[in-house]
Amino acid sequence: MDWTASLLALLALPLLAVLIDAVGAARSSRFRTEHRDAGSESLQGLSFDVLVPIYGDIRYLTNLDYLHSYGPQIILCTTSGETDDFRQSLEEIAANHGFRIFYSDYAPPAAGTRRRTGGTVRDRVIRDALNTVVQADYVVCLDADSTSVRPLSELVGELRRRGDDVASIELVPQAEGPALVQLQRHEYRLAMRLRFVMPWLLSGACHAGTTSAMRAIMAQHSLFFQGNDVETGLLGERLGYRMTHIPFAVNTEVPATLRSWWRQRLAWAGGEFRLYIVNIRFCFWHPFFWTYGSVVLFAFLLLRWEALVHPGLSLLAAAGLYFGMIYVVHWKDRNRWLLLMPFYTLITSLIILPLGMVWYFAMAIPEKNFGLIRFRRGSGGSSATRPRRRNAVGIAST
Repeated sequence: MDWTASLLALLALPLLAVLIDAVGAARSSRFRTEHRDAGSESLQGLSFDVLVPIYGDIRYLTNLDYLHSYGPQIILCTTSGETDDFRQSLEEIAANHGFRIFYSDYAPPAAGTRRRTGGTVRDRVIRDALNTVVQADYVVCLDADSTSVRPLSELVGELRRRGDDVASIELVPQAEGPALVQLQRHEYRLAMRLRFVMPWLLSGACHAGTTSAMRAIMAQHSLFFQGNDVETGLLGERLGYRMTHIPFAVNTEVPATLRSWWRQRLAWAGGEFRLYIVNIRFCFWHPFFWTYGSVVLFAFLLLRWEALVHPGLSLLAAAGLYFGMIYVVHWKDRNRWLLLMPFYTLITSLIILPLGMVWYFAMAIPEKNFGLIRFRRGSGGSSATRPRRRNAVGIAST
């Protein structure tokens, strides 16, 4: 095999990381960081609801202390197919904290207490809640294990101040944990920088938007769980809504055990196959993003394996350059765990990624939902013919 091809295949991911870091830093440096108090002018008359999907097992609702201060703004979204014990526990929690509960008419075909990494439950209950019970002007979608240091009112207030429709935020994994957690912190840090370049890349753990925009987006959503956040942002952009990135820090829990990480990443890889290959037609809308996914991740998969099976100078050169670029990208946050990043990426791109192709069908077939992204032109809410992207640094807190 030509050594240049193997070198390109092995270096594609770290080269992309350097590009993302450089472009993201350049874009964000053009704007001034602003911190706004809860009593600022941008928060006056602000109304928003917080949708928290919870189903399967009440133990997944771990951010109760954080949610308590929002009282009736919190809407716990679940299905009509939950167990009696679950419903009783949920109603007790709602009564104690002043929350509201929304029961979707949807009952999942395979209910259980195991955390679901596929299916359509999460997006069904969010869509149904938006259409049924949300009355506020803005809505925040927040996972049941996520929190923020600063109040959500500042996130929504900054979104309103900018005059935009949907906002991505900055996810921050827990600081304490084993090597697996520390590697994910580096991984997340790079992924969050990409939002400065592509603000429509929403995070499922938390995002905010106007209620009208979110209703219109979810009305066209495929409801496929893996990749649902990217699909939400992509639909919002294509419908003409104004997308923005607000680096408002939201704490999220990442897997701390190999078993939970493996299960999560298999599902994520299935979602990547769904986005990059099943919906490859979107490469004309975002060629950079889809070239990375369809070509670098999937088309170069065999080249990466070939380079490892038949090692040579190109493999040695790639390894050296990879280590160097990893340190360049993560220089400000460097630590000893960076030495493991190449091996971490190797497992993800060579083993989990191809297994994810099988996992995609395992998620799609039972629900008879293959995650095809479709949108109807002219149904968006912005008067702009093209979305106006805003990448300003508005609120940052870590």
